[in-house]
Amino acid sequence: MVTGENNIISLSSENVNLQNTENFHLSIEISPHNICYSFLNIENLEFIFFKSISVPNISELVNQISSEDKLKLNYSSCSVSYKNFPSTLIPNKLFDSKNRHKYLDFAVEEVESVKTDILHQSDSSLVYSINNNLVNSIHQIIPNIIEKNSTNIAICQLLKQYSHLKKKTSFLFINTNNIEIIVTENGKLIFQNSFKVFNSTDILYFTLFCFNQLNLDPNKNELFLFGEVEKGDENYSLLYEYIRNIKFGEISSSLSFTKELNNVSNHKYFTLFSQLLCV
Repeated sequence: MVTGENNIISLSSENVNLQNTENFHLSIEISPHNICYSFLNIENLEFIFFKSISVPNISELVNQISSEDKLKLNYSSCSVSYKNFPSTLIPNKLFDSKNRHKYLDFAVEEVESVKTDILHQSDSSLVYSINNNLVNSIHQIIPNIIEKNSTNIAICQLLKQYSHLKKKTSFLFINTNNIEIIVTENGKLIFQNSFKVFNSTDILYFTLFCFNQLNLDPNKNELFLFGEVEKGDENYSLLYEYIRNIKFGEISSSLSFTKELNNVSNHKYFTLFSQLLCV
């Protein structure tokens, strides 16, 4: 079944049994203007349900989360990743948990609920701030949910999935008003940063800036695209004028979709679909 009305996309396998959700893993991803979630059948690692809802503000987002009855069912396990919220990545040798709020003072004017993820693959810690009402809403519905930042999920899975690439490789996540650039080399993280953007020119500028700073060759080094980008659109076309070795990222080959979900752009929802592999 496929439904869509303006800000809602919902796709479901015909044989989804909501009376037997104990065999499903529930993955949720929340950004300031969107919630999306999916069910993964843990017996065969197949996605059988997907839903995305866009809203104008945090208040509406909190209300929407509270009204989603499917989030209140019993699952084998549940996880949530927070995406596009203020964050900063700090090497563990410089990190002091007592200064969590101070680190975020450089990234956001008003710090709310502060969380920390340890990134074992890169010996660093990610500190981020989430709206208090948003966190409370999730905890009321699913008290024991596993919480991560989407940057943590992205770095974790990219280092696993693309470890065979020995040269410097860039991964560009294009979001609404924001891009995130991650660069790896020989299976190790060497760079991560995010930038505010307002148009395709901004996306190109910051991408080329990172290429220049990290001595990446736009004609040779690979750039993998994720998020709000499709082949032939303005973002893709402008990037391709200057960076020739562009590819779309994909989720792990160990995961699959039922036929009803085959049209979901898995490069767009990479961190949502990769959650179970990194929590």
